[in-house]
Amino acid sequence: MDAHVARRIVRKVTWFSQNFERVIPEPLAGDLGGTFKLRVGDWRVVYSAEGDTITVWVIGHRREIYRMR
Repeated sequence: MDAHVARRIVRKVTWFSQNFERVIPEPLAGDLGGTFKLRVGDWRVVYSAEGDTITVWVIGHRREIYRMR
């Protein structure tokens, strides 16, 4: 991932953490059940949330992210 994409992801995750209550989570299924995705262009951030804690599990390109286990 290049620096431009990394900055976009950091900005989006920061925004997400500050606006979490207003975002409708997009749940994942299968091996990634119990997690959610956040879209950043062609990149995906897979996370879980419990109470006030958001845990980012993996960040990857949409073409590859769902193959990771």
